Amino acid sequence: MNERDIAKKITQHLNYGTNQLDRSVLEDLRSARQRALAAHAHPQQVFGMAVAGHGDVHSGHHGHGHHSPRFWIPLVVLLLGLLIAYNWSEINGDDPDDVDATLLAGELPINAYLDSDFKSWLDQSSRR
Repeated sequence: MNERDIAKKITQHLNYGTNQLDRSVLEDLRSARQRALAAHAHPQQVFGMAVAGHGDVHSGHHGHGHHSPRFWIPLVVLLLGLLIAYNWSEINGDDPDDVDATLLAGELPINAYLDSDFKSWLDQSSRR
């Protein structure tokens, strides 16, 4: 049995089921199909993608377009997160490259040499 035969049998079963439906149900199905085809015939642009539907992007249809909270809320959260991460890294610690450059240049402040942890580190490194 090939694909054509299978498709023919499926079509026969669907047609048989359709013939058993009430006339009002058939009319509702036909009307729904027409609405779906009409909506599919007029795609609209949302974020650069074509989607099936109808109506204007600016017609108060929430959920699509650039005036929608579904667009702005994630964007604002993302930007706030990036701002917080940047400021957190600036506040909580020196840049490792700056520390290395300072060590190599010998420009450590006097407090670094007075630190007891630094002295113990020197003692340990000189034993090796």
